[in-house]
Amino acid sequence: MILYGYGTWLEVVFTYTGTVWPNIKNKWIMFTLYAMVAYLIALRWQSNFGSEGRTILFSTMSFLLIFRANAAYARYWLGRNTVSDYISELREFMLLSIIYVRGGLQSSTYLFHGGPGIAPEHKYLRDQFDEKAQDYRVDVIRLTVALCVAFKLHTGMALEGYCFGAISKETKWYADWDRLRLMQLLTEHEFMLINRCIGLAEDEMVSAQELRKRLCRQFRFAKNLHTAPDSWPDDFEVNNSQLIRPPIALVYLLREVLFRNMNDVENNQPWGIKDRFVGALAALLANLLRSCETANLVCTTPVPLPYANLVKTLLSFFLFSLPFYVDYQLGWFANTAIPSFITLALLGVDSIATELENPFGNDENDLDLLEQVHILECEAMELLRQSGDNEACNVFGWQHMPTFIADRCCRALKYQLVVKELAVPEVAALASEAELSVPQWLIDRKEDVRQKNA
Repeated sequence: MILYGYGTWLEVVFTYTGTVWPNIKNKWIMFTLYAMVAYLIALRWQSNFGSEGRTILFSTMSFLLIFRANAAYARYWLGRNTVSDYISELREFMLLSIIYVRGGLQSSTYLFHGGPGIAPEHKYLRDQFDEKAQDYRVDVIRLTVALCVAFKLHTGMALEGYCFGAISKETKWYADWDRLRLMQLLTEHEFMLINRCIGLAEDEMVSAQELRKRLCRQFRFAKNLHTAPDSWPDDFEVNNSQLIRPPIALVYLLREVLFRNMNDVENNQPWGIKDRFVGALAALLANLLRSCETANLVCTTPVPLPYANLVKTLLSFFLFSLPFYVDYQLGWFANTAIPSFITLALLGVDSIATELENPFGNDENDLDLLEQVHILECEAMELLRQSGDNEACNVFGWQHMPTFIADRCCRALKYQLVVKELAVPEVAALASEAELSVPQWLIDRKEDVRQKNA
């Protein structure tokens, strides 16, 4: 997605990248020359090719194109709202999971006797229940972030891969980076489960160790990489049979973690989440599946073929009939410039509609999911700090993000969240503690409370 300022009128007008020009320039030039040649012939022979044409057909053509553009714009905002709902549900699941899990003496005292982000007056030693609560929080954070990355991966290749059975090498390049991110968040067993759900044909018989080595070699010294190698084939085969997809499998893993840490009425797991709270968390996971299905439908449901066929047919007929609109007595502007502007308008509206119908992927105008993933990562670490679980915070680290990925985002991204034990330093180094800091507002708040208690 491209951010631009509404006040810079001339800058917007003279922008090329991300506009309709790359898609329509060749057709626009062709039909402009076509109209000019028709006018010169009519002027040479002092005779018009026809007297009618632009009345009924032009109005009908404009109506169909505008209707299609409005429908595409509605799909774009449906995709945008679905992403917003998806991220909000993930955030709410993380927040409630961290609050509802009681833990041991240290965790429960911090959460219920100090306050969110505020340490209690007295400190207590960690016990075994605190360790179990920490394991739960770590699992929730890493699986939630992985679920967000898997959503980005799935929507980026759903149309090409799961509808047509192959993805381009550019899509494969960015999908491999998302898989590397998942590899640094999931255990080996979890990652292989998710990787089988992705369905890349070249990975069907590859072990976890071999796949890890291959991805590490592919992105070794990632800061110096830019795009997919020229030696790659143009297309990569994808298994488009009805397999379970990565977001669904990760929701299952989250449900498994949730119910495994549920404290029943007999208080068999006092560190866990009380059973009366589990229903609310399970409902959030159900909403996640609903949002994921909506995004999948937006990606994979094309405009009905009869409508697309009619629009393309009428547009082609209208543009090729430009000579019959020529009236040489009106002069060169009415017979060359005006048809050129009309051609630009019609081809541009059709191109915009095509661009907006699928707002997911790696194109310039697709939704920026990289920013959403990074926001969720930052919020996840902040929630861990607010809960007082510094040991859980230390499980995670921030890895430098290579330029070819950061440039895909409309904002400047520097880091991505990984589990330190699973990190691949030969691809991108982990950020040092000096490069990262706790927000100043949180430090000031804690200091004020300590002084007040003293």
